Amino acid sequence: MQAINFLPLNIVFTLAPLIQAVYLLSCFLVGIFGRKKKMGFWGYFFFSTIFSPIMGALVLIIT
Repeated sequence: MQAINFLPLNIVFTLAPLIQAVYLLSCFLVGIFGRKKKMGFWGYFFFSTIFSPIMGALVLIIT
């Protein structure tokens, strides 16, 4: 399991609950904006949850 220690999700869940809530809300917003795209809400939500909302937003803009 050491291969996924670099993911932002592991880092975020060690921080304060307010930061966790902001992170998940950001992921939710990326999913909302991507609901009409090819990957849909769940695809963008899970992508941004795993990799970060910034990466999710970049993928959303590119697609």
